Amino acid sequence: MAISARDRIRIKLKEGDTTVRVLLAHPMHTGRGKNEQGELIPAQFIQDIRCWRNEIEVLTIKCGTATARNPYFSFQLAGGEAGDKIMIRWVDNLGAKGIAEAELL
Repeated sequence: MAISARDRIRIKLKEGDTTVRVLLAHPMHTGRGKNEQGELIPAQFIQDIRCWRNEIEVLTIKCGTATARNPYFSFQLAGGEAGDKIMIRWVDNLGAKGIAEAELL
């Protein structure tokens, strides 16, 4: 199942460290919600988020059903310089994937 919305990423060098802000476009269904007909909506949630800086993995986040719809994450990475490439990749429990990339200017 494909997710049609786009993920957004912003990165900024702040006080010598890299600040990463990412908004992931995902419905994050818990499997307990119901649709208009009263039927359960199947669970669909992000399980794994990974971050790479210049092709080196620097962060892994494990999520579950308690994570909000369209989750927002903000974190800092030690150091950084102009030209660094940051990539975020997520995978959900049904195999859908998303990627967001940005270059530090």
